[in-house]
Amino acid sequence: MFAGPVKPNVLAKWAEVAPPQTIGLVAPFAFTHRQPPSGQKLWPHDATTGDFRTANADVVAALREASVTLRARSIVFRSPENFSPSAANRDQLKRFFSEVTFEIERVWVPGGLWDVRTAVKLAAELGVTVAFDPLVRDPAQPAELYEGLEAASLYFRIAGAGRAGAIRTEQLEDLAALIGHYEDLPLTVAFASPERWHDARNLKKLLDG
Repeated sequence: MFAGPVKPNVLAKWAEVAPPQTIGLVAPFAFTHRQPPSGQKLWPHDATTGDFRTANADVVAALREASVTLRARSIVFRSPENFSPSAANRDQLKRFFSEVTFEIERVWVPGGLWDVRTAVKLAAELGVTVAFDPLVRDPAQPAELYEGLEAASLYFRIAGAGRAGAIRTEQLEDLAALIGHYEDLPLTVAFASPERWHDARNLKKLLDG
């Protein structure tokens, strides 16, 4: 859903193959990004859209309809990488998420400029779930860096840290240990790594073992 509207027949096909509560929809760029992506059939946008400044009612309605059709698990609002943790942007996020509400989980991806603990604290105020990659950390920092986060739910979005190929076993072991630390919280793990299916299967084997 990021670039533009999805045809009803395509949504219907997705609904046929995906079990309920398994799909996460990426929210339209017109909510989150000033710079439009490449594509011919984009969401309506102008100089006022992006950076969580406006919420076109028709776009909200289309997103809501898609989430119902697909019985989606969540809607993911992905910040631009340069979306800073300024006071003005925090206020903008508060206004946006107070206006754009859904019956399902809203996930916020803060972007590269945010400290994880700061983002987790703000997400609690916003009433949303924060997403981050727990495998991205300074090598000098311990694997337990992301333990003890005070959140009602978490969303791990694993991007592979820019590496080609499958994620190393020791990294997946760190991830499995962190998942175990939060076993009492609703937690989603979404792989955006180059070998996402392979990585997901390897993690499942670790967790099952």
